[in-house]
Formats: sequence, C-alpha cells, structure tokens
Amino acid sequence: MLRRAGVPVAALDHPDHLIPADRIHALLADCARAANSEEFGLLVGAAYRLPLLGSLGLLLREQASVGDAVTAMRRYMRRQDENLELRAIRKGDGLMVAPELLSARSRGSRLMVEMTLTAMVQVFRGLLGKTWRPAHVAIALPQPRDPGAYAAVLGPVAWGAPVSGFVLTGQELATRRPDANPDVARELARFIEASSPPQGASMSETVRGLVARLLPGGECTVDRVAEYLGVDRRTVHRRLAAEGRSFSLILEETRREVASWQLSHGRQPLSEVTSMVGFSSLSTFSRWFRQAYGVQPSEYRRQRQVA
Repeated sequence: MLRRAGVPVAALDHPDHLIPADRIHALLADCARAANSEEFGLLVGAAYRLPLLGSLGLLLREQASVGDAVTAMRRYMRRQDENLELRAIRKGDGLMVAPELLSARSRGSRLMVEMTLTAMVQVFRGLLGKTWRPAHVAIALPQPRDPGAYAAVLGPVAWGAPVSGFVLTGQELATRRPDANPDVARELARFIEASSPPQGASMSETVRGLVARLLPGGECTVDRVAEYLGVDRRTVHRRLAAEGRSFSLILEETRREVASWQLSHGRQPLSEVTSMVGFSSLSTFSRWFRQAYGVQPSEYRRQRQVA
C-alpha cells in the first residue's frame, strides 16, 4: 500500500523522511477503502503521540506553560510540516487551536482534516494528561454516519462548523510545566532553526534544506523536490538559475557536507554513511568520494579522526 501511494518504505525507519502531502492522502484513502472505515483518519490521528513531533515535541515539553507551548508550536510547525499551519483564535480567555492544511487536496479530504485535527489534540494530551479532553471541538465537515466513534476520542463534536479546531481554556493555557528547562528550550529552538530553512527563505536555501532531508531516503531528485514544493521541475530549475545556482550543484555541495561531517565526527559504519548521502552501494559512494576528495572514505576518516 505504501508503494502504491508512492511512499518510500524506508520512511518507516527514518522519521525525518519528507513525504509530499498528496502521497499521504493517497495512502490514507487506499487504507480507508480497504478497511471500509469512514473514520480511518480519526483512528490514525488518535494513534499520534507528542514524541512523534521529534525535536519540536521536545521543545513543547520544555515550555514553561501550555500557552507557551501553543506559541512555540505556531512558530515552528511549518518547519516540521510545510503543509500545516496553526491558527489561534481567541475564545474568551481561551484559544481555539485551528490546524489549517495548505494543500488544496488536503483541505478537501475528510481523512486528512480529521487525522490532522485529532493528532493535534493528541499533542496537547501529551502536555495536559491522558484523560484531558478539549472543552469544545468543531469540525467543518458534515456529520458522519457514526458520530459516536468521534465522541469517544474527542468528546462532543460540533459538525458543519465554519472552522475545524479545538478549544484550550484560559486555565489550561496557564497550566505550568514544573519540569520545564528554559536553557534546554533555547538550545532546541536553535537546533530547529538551524536544521530547516526559515519562512521566506530563498529558493536555493529551501532546496538545500530539502536535499539534506531527502538524501537518506535515496530519492533526492529534482522531481522529488519539485513535487514536495508543489511545482514542476522547470520551475525549480528556473528559480534556482535566477539566484545563480543549480540543483546539481546544491546536491553535490550537500552530499560533501554530510559525508565530510559524518566521516570526521561520526562513528557509523561506512555502509550507513553511504545511505546518508543517498547512494545505494558502498562501491558507488567510494568512487564518488575519491573523485571529490582524492582519497577513499576510510582513509579520510582515519586522517580526520587522528587529527
């Protein structure tokens, strides 16, 4: 089913693997049909846990309050998922957290809307406790055949609402996190900012960030980058050329940076370094590396680590 949807099976072992939103939609739709499950998106979202947000999840745990976590999540979510933006709508002394899918196909998919909303509820359960339920949940979709399945996970749902979202009360937003460490939070924020291109980044910065994250999956091509950005390959080439760059040059530079750092500081076997820079065989990687650096990877590692 993964292969039919165009989702690399390797993504199961690489949580940072980038996957275009439309492929996720195709996978969900195929699974929902096979399971004959109208609420399949809800069930997938209910399986979500705060640690699945990776470094962003760690950052949320280190915020002084749940309200601070909402602020951090809104600031950094697009760096985690470029198809998702969080809106915060004031509701009395509380907030309605409204996940907004940016892809037109995602926004029109019941599966994607329900999965995303439920996953975000699960994130805040991770901060407020397993038994927490939102004070109010609204979904901008017609009521399903079995609304009871949704009530069991989310609590009562207002269907056909103008916006899909859930409410955090003022008291919940003010909930303190006694184990929060502001120093750790600052370091995590720096890491997130350094490991992904900022909003408003140039095309070359954006492509460079995508290349670094796509390399381990072995599918780092201009077509894959274009698909993720929602444009065609000619647009990628044209916009890079306008900045005096090319995709092949960015790919080469990024490969060199990853390979050099891993061999100088890492302890992974050469076979793992091979996959990190997007080669399918050690012999191909060794041939490329010798052409780039004039020595074999093993000799380069020995020289750098001795130094």
